[in-house]
Amino acid sequence: MSTEIVVVDDDEITRLGTTIILDSHADIHVVASLNHVEAAESMGTWKGVDIAVIDASDQRRSDDQFPGVGIVQAIRVHRSPEQTRIVVLTGVMFDDAVRRRMREAGADYYFHRSALPDAASLWGAVLEPTAADLVPPPADPEALHRLGVTDRTQVNAAVRAGADEGFLNSDPVLAQRGRDRNRRRERFNQAARLTPVTAQGLTPDRHQDSPSLPQIERFVRWATRVRFRGEP
Repeated sequence: MSTEIVVVDDDEITRLGTTIILDSHADIHVVASLNHVEAAESMGTWKGVDIAVIDASDQRRSDDQFPGVGIVQAIRVHRSPEQTRIVVLTGVMFDDAVRRRMREAGADYYFHRSALPDAASLWGAVLEPTAADLVPPPADPEALHRLGVTDRTQVNAAVRAGADEGFLNSDPVLAQRGRDRNRRRERFNQAARLTPVTAQGLTPDRHQDSPSLPQIERFVRWATRVRFRGEP
């Protein structure tokens, strides 16, 4: 009985190449080959899918450049790790934001594309990953601390809240003043659970229940690589 696999990647050439190589294995049947938008629109329950092979990032985006995270989250709503294995392929292996977000989302295994240079290595990564291939933790905990990210922080929920409150827009709310801005900060942090810190990662001199707007901007840039107005 064949292993049923879905491939998700926004780069058409890479997606087709991955699909062709996987489908050439006698024990693999690629049932769908999709970009991130198509995967999100046709999510369904992923019933019968044994393995999802998902690209983490799309640097062409001006908003959240890690659309693979949302696909992983959506799969996990319907499918447990025992039902569907999620293998992440990425060119940003050492990006701590991706590592933290993919661990939160429920991905299982994590590979840099350069580690899979031929068909045999790709087949092995997908069909027989090892404990050494599990999604790694962030490599620089101190950098996360300077952002106010702790064990209780919900990074993916923070990204969603940031979008809802306008912090991922090309014209962000950082210049606004007054009560509306403060309410946005409060609503954002109800989901995010960031610890308020200064730019140096220190406790602010005055007590704050919510992070400052500059802290939120630093966090959003780290978590999504969003490009604001006027940036290339």
